[in-house]
Amino acid sequence: MEVNIKIAGEAGQGIETVSEVLSKTLLEKGWYIFSTEDYQSRIRGGHNFTQIRISNQPLKAMTQKVDILIALNEESFFLHHQELGEEGIGIGKIPDSHLNSTNFFKLDFEALAQEIGSKVFANMIAVGTLLSMLGFEPEIAFPYLEKRFAKKGPEVIIKNQQALQKGSKIGQSFHFRKNLGSIDPEEKARFILNGNQAIALGAIIAGCSFYAAYPMTPSTGIMNFLAAQSAKYGIVVEQAEDEISAINMAVGASFAGARAMTGTSGGGFCLMCEGLGLAAMTETPIVIVDAQRPGPSTGLPTRTSQGDLDFVLNASHDEFPRFVFAPSTPEEAINLTIKAFELADKYQVPTIILTDQYLADSKFTYSKIELREHPTGPYWVEAKRGYKRYLLTESGVSQRAIPGFGEETVIADSDEHDEEGHLTEDLDIRVKMHRKRMKKEPLMAKELSQPHYLPGKQATLISFGSTFGVVEEACQALRKEGLDIGHLHFSELHPLSEDTFKTLSELPDPVVIENNYRGQLANLLERKTLTPFRKRINKFNGKPFFVEELLAKIKEELS
Repeated sequence: MEVNIKIAGEAGQGIETVSEVLSKTLLEKGWYIFSTEDYQSRIRGGHNFTQIRISNQPLKAMTQKVDILIALNEESFFLHHQELGEEGIGIGKIPDSHLNSTNFFKLDFEALAQEIGSKVFANMIAVGTLLSMLGFEPEIAFPYLEKRFAKKGPEVIIKNQQALQKGSKIGQSFHFRKNLGSIDPEEKARFILNGNQAIALGAIIAGCSFYAAYPMTPSTGIMNFLAAQSAKYGIVVEQAEDEISAINMAVGASFAGARAMTGTSGGGFCLMCEGLGLAAMTETPIVIVDAQRPGPSTGLPTRTSQGDLDFVLNASHDEFPRFVFAPSTPEEAINLTIKAFELADKYQVPTIILTDQYLADSKFTYSKIELREHPTGPYWVEAKRGYKRYLLTESGVSQRAIPGFGEETVIADSDEHDEEGHLTEDLDIRVKMHRKRMKKEPLMAKELSQPHYLPGKQATLISFGSTFGVVEEACQALRKEGLDIGHLHFSELHPLSEDTFKTLSELPDPVVIENNYRGQLANLLERKTLTPFRKRINKFNGKPFFVEELLAKIKEELS
């Protein structure tokens, strides 16, 4: 059983607080939560909403139909009331012209909150109303309120509790038919995690000791999380003046021995391309997060997209090896971030983590996280007499020494260089050095895990990154309808191995699903396998796929 709730209004009306209190209260009691945020790129004002899906079963994506709409202003009602299901209920600033419906109820949360002392309690009245409609007493949220407002004192806690109780009485007057069923007491969920928090956690576990970035939505949450934990884990977090400085600081910190990372979004990644090439030429390990958003230039800063795949595969000039990962869930984001640091160090190459606003801001419920990756370094040595930083080797990987550790000087140069690191224009050495760097790529391909593969005889859905959950739910729904549909999902995208090409060549009726216009994954697979991937489902309006929407498009494509 599940209930889908949307809380919508203007920025500053406390939407995030309603979502937080409701989610964490039910989470602590063992329910599964999946929530997404939609907000405009403004400091204040503008239409915002949060959608929360609550169930007694694990959730992987967001559905389209809404059961309860809390409209904190009339604009929200007009924008979202058509998303309500047949038995859905809309509550809040309902225009008089729609009050003839038995599903819409006018309620002024702010006016009711004034009766308690201030309109700031409006969001807690909304929480109380929702809890009551879901069949819970308001007291279920009291422990969380006591923790959340502990620093503000007992009076604030009591006022918020009164608001909850007031909302609960109001909620009893609405006849809401859906319920959440029961939960298995042995399977209680424990915490919520979003993609940005997960990448930051992965970096901490991997031993990240330096992070530099310029704030850019939707990647900023990574910096905020690391900054909050920096003292505890000994991480230097630097807010640079721009993305060019951020990546060059990270390259410099890595050259000096730190485990370094930087994060940004597409436009910021454009500025980082010269620094990306510097890391490649000097064979300096670095982890870069590109949190995708729609559009070139500023685009839609707070919406989602998978439009940077081609870009990160080819960014910067000339050729050089790199890893590209695209985690599908927060759990995978933790593991792939650890792996990104390990492989960047092992092969002395840049590693790019491709995420997006949907994964960055969506909250997933976990009772535990399985750590499949573990940091094992360090991958550097003492510079003994005669040490050559770019010694030509069979694998293309030279021993990496840290400046100041050992007798020999460690030299790096952004020009083409000889084995010691001195710049050169000797074209024979250029060929040898370029070949040395590119020799790593076949070895790197063997490091990547095979894509998630659920075989199916009738057709195969193909996806990458954050679309995993919605494609998986669509696949499961089709299987329940008797269709033998498979799913192939890529989280480790580059360099692909020969084994992956073999799997791709054997897929029945593939359908590639992506949040971009051109079908960048489909085009990549066509180039790699010389096989056409003609069936494609692409969405590029800045919104993620919804389960029902995707199901309809898949059926249309397969018909």
